[in-house]
Amino acid sequence: MLFSLVVPVYNTKEYLKTCLDSIESQSFDDFELIIVDDGSTDGSGQICESFCESFNSDSSRKRVARVIHQDNQGLSGARNTGIREANGEWIWFIDSDDSIVPEALASMYERMKFAKGDMYAFQYIRTDEKGENPENIFFRESQSIVRIKGEGDLLWNLDNRIFPYKEGWEAWSRLYNRSIIEKNKLEFKDTKKIFAEDICFLTEYMMCIKTAVMLVNYYYCYRQRSVSLMNSLDQKTVIPRLINLLEDNYHTAKRLKKRQSIKNFDTFCYGLLKSNINKLYSLTDEEIRGQIVYGERNKSVDKYLRKVEKRLFDEIDGRNLDSKP
Repeated sequence: MLFSLVVPVYNTKEYLKTCLDSIESQSFDDFELIIVDDGSTDGSGQICESFCESFNSDSSRKRVARVIHQDNQGLSGARNTGIREANGEWIWFIDSDDSIVPEALASMYERMKFAKGDMYAFQYIRTDEKGENPENIFFRESQSIVRIKGEGDLLWNLDNRIFPYKEGWEAWSRLYNRSIIEKNKLEFKDTKKIFAEDICFLTEYMMCIKTAVMLVNYYYCYRQRSVSLMNSLDQKTVIPRLINLLEDNYHTAKRLKKRQSIKNFDTFCYGLLKSNINKLYSLTDEEIRGQIVYGERNKSVDKYLRKVEKRLFDEIDGRNLDSKP
């Protein structure tokens, strides 16, 4: 099995059919579809069951689909279930309110034959909540191969490409090698404790690879819904949960014996916090400073936060809120 497509589902009845139909319409057959119904209460689970029954009825095709029902564990928990159940060489996480473009799997397969890597990243199309007004989100003009020959390359790519969102960081914008995930015991972390679980997973995955292939192709359709993670209630917890994310990255780096990453962990701290400061439009400068200082009480990352505190405070003083919603 080449691909495992993991689709977490939680109360997305309104959008679910579009997502599943986009997968069913793929001409490429060498994949399994794993749908994780994460305790849906709106009838999404029944839609998944009916879909799998129809999907599997064509015995002439190699592809298979199954649905796993579980008590609600959140997006990270649902993705982790998908990882445990996956049999494919490559895992693609697809959110159930989004969709994939026609021939995405066939095109990926062709690209992968000519460019070998430990991870494949691609560009995406953003639509409004109704799936209309598509906009191509552009990161690169040509296909490239990023070599991560050492931890210096890792730190440079995180600080200059990932954290500033010059390559995207969403889980669904990449193909991940299942054996690398399993060998290094990687998983998505609880979103109640950390902010931006996709960045956390991507950062730790990149600690484990040597080559990333950056494709120019648009394979994914992201539906931008009106419900945003950056609402005023969430903003009060963003910095503390980002510091929890950094703590998780730090312990993973220690477990994987990434000595240079640990030595220069202030790069992680500065890059990640800097990239989110301008988004906290509902918080005052004093509130953000206070949360960073409070985060220095974290025994794992406090010395690194202290090293970049002044630079972060300069960023806070100079932040531009003209583009706030």
